[in-house]
Amino acid sequence: MSSPDPGNAQLRGAQQRLGLRSQPPITDLGLTAPSADDAPRPPRKHRVSRRTFVSMAAGLGVGAVTQVPARASGTVRPPVRYAFEDEFGGPAGGAPDPSKWGYDLGGGGWGNNELEVYTSARANSFLDGEGHLVIRAIKSAQTSGGQTTTTYQSARLNTAGKFSQYQGIFEARIKLDVQPGLWPAWWAVGANFGQVGWPACGEVDMLENFGGSTVRTSVHTPDDPGTGVFTKDTAIAVDDGWHTWRMSWNPGTEGFTFYKDGVTYMTVAPTQMANWCFSSGVPVSMVLNLAVGGIAGTPPDTVQFPVTMLVDYVRVW
Repeated sequence: MSSPDPGNAQLRGAQQRLGLRSQPPITDLGLTAPSADDAPRPPRKHRVSRRTFVSMAAGLGVGAVTQVPARASGTVRPPVRYAFEDEFGGPAGGAPDPSKWGYDLGGGGWGNNELEVYTSARANSFLDGEGHLVIRAIKSAQTSGGQTTTTYQSARLNTAGKFSQYQGIFEARIKLDVQPGLWPAWWAVGANFGQVGWPACGEVDMLENFGGSTVRTSVHTPDDPGTGVFTKDTAIAVDDGWHTWRMSWNPGTEGFTFYKDGVTYMTVAPTQMANWCFSSGVPVSMVLNLAVGGIAGTPPDTVQFPVTMLVDYVRVW
């Protein structure tokens, strides 16, 4: 599958959320060398069998879980105290934890010609009983009077008003079903959106896939004269397997470092972007969603629905 060109003919995901015109991205064309993160790496969990926009009354949630991960050799590592942790344990068909996740609901394109209607129905977001969150996009077709109407339903979960954090490590293990016309994403937005609006609140897209063979990671800051937003981004190869995605929001540099499976692939420093808004003490909340259409285009008839996005865990510390 060929990857769409988000920086040219198609609009950037975050810019599109408010219907803004696109600009040429400031792209990080080189991959930095692998490096170790200062924070302790969290454990893999053990199993028995194995964008309107966000709902934007954001607040700071506090919760902590202490775990003692083990190295492969059996050596015990220092405890990791998580500010947010969801391992998505629970019975098959159950709902995501309502103390951690809320829903954005409805359709209307979400500012960028998306085709889906977001719901809170278990058909679109549920636990699979094996420690995964499933976000599922489904397709329905109805024929009346010789005309067929196609609709799509999916889910968009967020932590707004339940959890947000300023700086630290944000990590998720995700499995994509890469399909043309589908747009899965894991991203974060300033918890002050309700007060200052977008893009003044800032946005970080840890993972967006537009139906091609790459994931795009982006940082957005406000007030470019032409489009209302500055963007620094890069693309990295992706497939249908499980991968761990990490954003390190560094207290020392106040910039971002991004990792795929423990390997650094992009760094963004405050000096690299105008109107840096990520050193103000304002936390961010997270969003997980599976969109249909928009930047990804209309799914061709060859796409076999339902299409899923699986999440093994989300951890913040």
